[in-house]
Amino acid sequence: MSGRGVVSLLIWLSCVPGMFVHSTMGTTLFGMQLAELAWPPSWQSLWLLCAVLASLAAWPMLGVLTLRWLENRPLHWRWPLVGTLMATCWMLPRGWIFALFVAPGVLFAAYLCAWHVLGWRRAERSSAAPPRAEPERPADGL
Repeated sequence: MSGRGVVSLLIWLSCVPGMFVHSTMGTTLFGMQLAELAWPPSWQSLWLLCAVLASLAAWPMLGVLTLRWLENRPLHWRWPLVGTLMATCWMLPRGWIFALFVAPGVLFAAYLCAWHVLGWRRAERSSAAPPRAEPERPADGL
């Protein structure tokens, strides 16, 4: 296993307890909010539902970022941006304290975001560079 594989395995294993608590609490909260949803729903209820769904979807997005990092293939810059927004939307009100349970994953996600954005920029610059022109060859004397 490569060094990247070991690092990602250790980080994901350290996040398992936090992921379990997050997914359990998130699904419970989502179910409770959905059961109590009145018509028309309040903006607070809709915000909470969207925040819970987005935060739960952030884990698979981090998985995609990790897999592409392991393959050394940066994703488009939008992936890290969307993943970061999805992960942080639940932290804004008072969920940042729960981020301590998955702190290695949060730090790893920050690193992966930077790696993917910079890698995408490098790839864009190299593909946008004009191809090197071949030197002119002297014409045959006819």
